[in-house]
Amino acid sequence: MNNSFKVSLMAAAIVNALALPMVYAQETEKADPNEVEKIEVRGFASTLKQSLFEKRNAPQVVEIISTDDLGALPDVTITDALARLPGISADRDRGNPSRISIRGMGPRLNMATMNGREIVSGEPSRDVRYEQFPAELVSAVQVYKSPMASNVEGGISGLVNLDFVDPLKKDKRVFTVSGNLMHYELADDLPGGQSTGKKFSLSYVDKIGDNFGYALGLAYQDQPSQQRGIESWDYNNGVDRGDIDGNGKPESAPWGGQADTKIGNNERIGAMTILQWAPTDDLTLKYDLFYSKFEIKEREDQYYFTNWGNWQGGQNWDYQNSVSSPNIITKADGTDQLIGGGRAFGSHEMHNATWFQENELISTGLNAVYEGQEWTVKADVGYSQASIDSVWVDIRSNYYGPSYDLTWSVADNDRLAVEILPNVDQGLTFTDIGNPNNYSIDGIETWLETSPGNWEQFFFGMFGDDDRDLTDEMVSAQLDFSRDIDMNDIQSIEFGVRYSDRDKQNRVFDWQKEPIANNGLTDYGLQYDMGGDIIAPMMYTFKDWDLVAEQVFGGLGQADYANQSAGDKLASWQLSETTFNLYAQANLRGTIGGFDYTGNMGVRYVSTESTSSGTQQIANVLSPISVDHDYSEILPSLNIILTLTEDSQLRFGLARTLSRPPLIEMRTGFAINETVEPNTASGGNPTLEPFVANQADVGYEYYFGDDGAITVSLFYKDMKSHIGNAQDNLNFNGVDYEFTGPVNGEGGKIKGFEVLFQQAFTNLPAPFDGLGVYANYSYTDADVKEFVPVNNPYTLAGLSQDVANFTLWYYKEGFEARVSYDYRSEYTSINSWNPSRIALQDAQATVDASISYEFNEHFKVMLQGQNLTDEASTSYWDNDRTRPYDYVEWGRRFLIGFQYSM
Repeated sequence: MNNSFKVSLMAAAIVNALALPMVYAQETEKADPNEVEKIEVRGFASTLKQSLFEKRNAPQVVEIISTDDLGALPDVTITDALARLPGISADRDRGNPSRISIRGMGPRLNMATMNGREIVSGEPSRDVRYEQFPAELVSAVQVYKSPMASNVEGGISGLVNLDFVDPLKKDKRVFTVSGNLMHYELADDLPGGQSTGKKFSLSYVDKIGDNFGYALGLAYQDQPSQQRGIESWDYNNGVDRGDIDGNGKPESAPWGGQADTKIGNNERIGAMTILQWAPTDDLTLKYDLFYSKFEIKEREDQYYFTNWGNWQGGQNWDYQNSVSSPNIITKADGTDQLIGGGRAFGSHEMHNATWFQENELISTGLNAVYEGQEWTVKADVGYSQASIDSVWVDIRSNYYGPSYDLTWSVADNDRLAVEILPNVDQGLTFTDIGNPNNYSIDGIETWLETSPGNWEQFFFGMFGDDDRDLTDEMVSAQLDFSRDIDMNDIQSIEFGVRYSDRDKQNRVFDWQKEPIANNGLTDYGLQYDMGGDIIAPMMYTFKDWDLVAEQVFGGLGQADYANQSAGDKLASWQLSETTFNLYAQANLRGTIGGFDYTGNMGVRYVSTESTSSGTQQIANVLSPISVDHDYSEILPSLNIILTLTEDSQLRFGLARTLSRPPLIEMRTGFAINETVEPNTASGGNPTLEPFVANQADVGYEYYFGDDGAITVSLFYKDMKSHIGNAQDNLNFNGVDYEFTGPVNGEGGKIKGFEVLFQQAFTNLPAPFDGLGVYANYSYTDADVKEFVPVNNPYTLAGLSQDVANFTLWYYKEGFEARVSYDYRSEYTSINSWNPSRIALQDAQATVDASISYEFNEHFKVMLQGQNLTDEASTSYWDNDRTRPYDYVEWGRRFLIGFQYSM
């Protein structure tokens, strides 16, 4: 690991910063955010006002979403609110904002905590899907962009912390209940689509006497899941490509394509309990419990169009004898590529599947704070567990219709188009591959490897793909000490220790079931048009998928992890990780060059040990394998806030940061071939070193009034190491291999700036004095690249050069209206379940709006519209816009509801 950033250099920088000529004047006390006048929060504008106040007084570079009451955040999930903050953008999953990027760095480089404790994940990596956290149950969110030594390490781009309410800080009982109905437009175009959904929440905060408080919260959501799309598969760039036009240059082409729809629902429940007790004036105990459960059931109809890859032999004949002429372009590098063509006697597979998934998350802990006359001691223990139980159950029908000529094209450069033409050799005038009369569920001839090297023929019609059981479990403990010392510019010191033990296990199993003979099922087929701007044949589906599964197959199969195939064993893994951290921090206050300042400087020591267990395969022989690994880092940090005037301040930050490797990329799962020279291996990489970066932040903040500000932040990160998929030479157990998989490589520079403007125009004449603006823009430039494609590598995952949000709101006498525009430029996405699947995501711009009316201080009604411009998602293969990958539509969404509080 490259440790070119020396601790001594950071120490010198800290000393130099503090050694500037100082004029010690009378100290100007900055407001303590824990001892401030309460700001009443009502509506979106007031939430911004409270957040701005806390941002101004924060000891580090941070973005804050703050409200005093549960249920006051005007969003469906926390991700909706996060995506409005400067420099933060969100990926969409099923149309919902989900994982986030901070300052152009993707989910692999940020970290999440809940009440200061690290959050485990139902993803195979460390990624956190923030849509699992109902906005109704969260009282505040902080996104720390410059770390302090006292912060939990793990986020180069930033640390996201979710906070729950402190019941003892409430001066009155708070009860809130809300309900919403949803309408999803796209469901009207798809058969069996669920167009309506609902969400409901309630929370209750109260105290018993002056020293015991509690909070209870519950949120429920039944959300429709509707999607349609079309995609082309990865491209054949190999040496076996054919030469269709005979010019001596073989053409690249996609291996195939597919058209698909998703129709289902996503049911979520979230619950929270907080108990807070102050048995003495010096001691406070707080217990918190958060529980979340997702259940997804989606019917998926998919056409797989196969054999487009243009390899030498039969493929040439197919393209040359189609009724459609091949469309070939010459690339800038001189190579040829098919962007469209026809295939005589086209082929397809029909997949009618249902996706079953259940996610659970539990996070709980006990926190104790003792505030003595000299020392403050904080102790925290926590436990969290996330799990996912999922399976994709596919029923494959056999096509017995007439042969056809298939034409495909990506000539419009944003999506695939597929058309079915009659095969003139058969004298046909029309071929309808969606006609139910052309299909039968009578089993599929399949060859399966029942044991290494032993293949047997089976007839199956139902396939359970990756029947998965994933669990992620963590125990953590932390002890912190702090004391006021008032020694020169050092106002207080704090130090502490943290320990965590994490275990993540992923097991998969593929199963099959044969159709029941003489099952008696008839008239079960249905066809429909996908609709929208997608060009694809009429889809074939079942009138009742559950009925077909039960009557034809006797129900679903079951995972049998004791009898995994070779492929299942290689895909299963377990990762244990133990961390031990020490930190020390000095909190500062004084003057520099005649200006008052506050700040902190400190250092954090991080030690990590891991054990990756799984299976390796050598010459078709499977054997268990376990690999140990460890690394340590010293992470210094400095934060300075310089008060220029009563309304303006400068922020400075220096730090060394790290992000640990994605857990799935640290798996074993080796497939080794020692019969060739050089020896080859593929799989995960248990010896990965972390991402490491040195960073600097400079910011200017000008505040006018208590609800207006202009802030400008510059940031620079020197990433010393990066992790990506590539080919590299690695040594395992003393043997050198040419390895394909995740490896450590060179980093690079990341730099950019963020601008925020926020103002409530209360000085305008009525009725315009209710207007307000919240707007931000961030620009990020980086020379950090992913490692593929070799000749045209993707930019750093998650990096959008431009990210912007503009929100215009109006609040007057109980009436509130808001419209938000979110934009992010193109970026690289990495699939969390398959990190080798990398794509270029096109720019996205979405518009959301809401209106509400408060009849009184207790009751209001609201209407929200999401994705009003019907923005789709478009991606491309090989970092090349002539190679469209995936085009997905989710449609517009509307919510109408109420909120009652007392």
